[in-house]
Amino acid sequence: MVSLSSLPGHALARSLHAASPAPCIRLEAVRGNSGEVLDFECASLNAAAEHLVRDWGVPSRVSRWAQHGLGGVDLEACVRAASSGVPLSATLRLTRDGLHGRFQVVGVREADALVLWLLEPDGEDPAVAEGALEREREARRRAEAALESARAALAREELLRQALSKARMVAWEWTEARRAVTWSQDAAAFFGQSPGALGGSLPSFLSCVVVEDRPRVARGIEQALAMDGAYALKFRCRHQDGSTHWYEAVGQSFHEGERPHRMVGVVADCTEREAAEAVLREAEERYRLAARATHDVLWDCDLETGRVRWDGGQEELFGYGPEAADHDFAWWSQRLHPDEREWVSRGLHDFIASDEDAWQAEYRFRKDDGGWVHILDRGVLSRDAAGRPVRMIGSMMDITERKRTLERLAEEAEFRERFIGILGHDLRNPLNAITLSARALRRRAPLSSTQQQMAQRIEASAERMGTMISDILDLTRARLSGGIPLQVAPANLSNVCRQVVEELSAVHPDRYIAFDVDGRSDGLWDADRLAQVLSNLVGNALEHGAQDAPVLLRCLDLETRQVVEVHNPGAPIPAPQLATLFDPFRQAGAAREKGRRRGGLGLGLFIVREIVHAHGGSVDVRSSELDGTTFTVTLPRDARRASR
Repeated sequence: MVSLSSLPGHALARSLHAASPAPCIRLEAVRGNSGEVLDFECASLNAAAEHLVRDWGVPSRVSRWAQHGLGGVDLEACVRAASSGVPLSATLRLTRDGLHGRFQVVGVREADALVLWLLEPDGEDPAVAEGALEREREARRRAEAALESARAALAREELLRQALSKARMVAWEWTEARRAVTWSQDAAAFFGQSPGALGGSLPSFLSCVVVEDRPRVARGIEQALAMDGAYALKFRCRHQDGSTHWYEAVGQSFHEGERPHRMVGVVADCTEREAAEAVLREAEERYRLAARATHDVLWDCDLETGRVRWDGGQEELFGYGPEAADHDFAWWSQRLHPDEREWVSRGLHDFIASDEDAWQAEYRFRKDDGGWVHILDRGVLSRDAAGRPVRMIGSMMDITERKRTLERLAEEAEFRERFIGILGHDLRNPLNAITLSARALRRRAPLSSTQQQMAQRIEASAERMGTMISDILDLTRARLSGGIPLQVAPANLSNVCRQVVEELSAVHPDRYIAFDVDGRSDGLWDADRLAQVLSNLVGNALEHGAQDAPVLLRCLDLETRQVVEVHNPGAPIPAPQLATLFDPFRQAGAAREKGRRRGGLGLGLFIVREIVHAHGGSVDVRSSELDGTTFTVTLPRDARRASR
């Protein structure tokens, strides 16, 4: 039993009694360690409630009311009213010593307490009842307003959570009063950590940062706390799956006097942005190094203002200082060579006014020391959404050395042409005179046998020298003039082979040359050049093959291709020589017939290969002790495609 004098807050009981004669009991919440409501205990009551407590034996704890015969008001209903703010309305039934009583109970939350008004159903004071009802309605309005405010707060919190999730951010707050960090929802997963890993302190958060970044982040937090204002930090965290993510934290610290009392901010995942920026930095560095390696000057022109910016390479290339890095079209145009200034400037302006996207020009540009450098200038145009040119970016390349190289090559080409002319005309003329003189001398009578032999030797040597001159001319054309020229026309390879066989049989009357044709042998070739190829191959076979064995010449039809084979038995070509057999100045078969006297320059097979390649064909050789030596020439039917 609770007496009026033993209850705390007796002054409040007197105030309640003064306000209304209706019984009024004030119940204070009894909370556990974690703040949850465990029970309600009577804290004060007015004078009208003293009679009720004394006569009906109302216990001080609400949880005991049911044990003492009080029904209708239980602990759960009181907890619900105190938590939600919704007024409690119930009927309290009392039983004691065979007597029964009933009261209408209205419970209203006030601060951390619950105030119960007990109204008698019959004969109750209308003013008191009306006042209680009005207070109940007011309490209900306040409860509904609080509930609406709570719903709005929850909606704002959910909206903020969704916004942070979409933006890949989390929010955090630190207060000096709590000395703890509060994170927004799902922060641990945001940093790739297990639930609860972030904790409620800055040191526990730092444990999630990679070791290399921790000192810098700790210093940044200390600096942010020391100053009243905005802060920004960038750091890395290693996730539980082993991946590393970049984060950027921005926020604000607040001070009261000289001490920080609050710090708030957001943290964004900037891994993708950091990776993109790293790729961009690498590309810029690579482009900068490439520009330095090629001695290029990069430039960027704003077409609206006419300003041109160089990347700084102008000092190395042109000798101009940093002040020249920002200039206009007029400054650039004044340094063009006078012979090229007008057409280069006009060409650039015409390009900007056109629909093209790429421009280039070669011109001479004046350096700071007054000298001239040859420039290859290239640029691309950027347009706005309306198609108007707004920007142009390009590079200036120093091609002075290339220009000099081209001039030297032109001089060398001119020298080669003169050299070929000398070989083809000036050397042949005296050689022809020697040949004609030797023939004329042989026809004159009478000549002794010795004189006849000398004349024949002069004529044969002149012919051999003419062959050498022809080989040198072909070598020069193949090596220096872009290949051996062809005069392609309809030709019959069988006729060419027959002509070569007849000519070589006359020179070698003691040797037998077998000739065989299989299928068609017509095509578009240079007949004279093919005769040169076959004469060289058959001549080599006659010279290096077995002297008592025939030489075989075969012409085969393979539909789109024509094949010619030249075979001779005898000592094989050594394997080491096969790899270099078609190189110039090589003597074919020199190791096979060491006792034989050789003539010529060793250009025959080289010229054979060049003529065949000029026709778009190929030449191969096989040589062994058992099978002898076989040269195979494969030609397309139409050599015009290869000669284009």
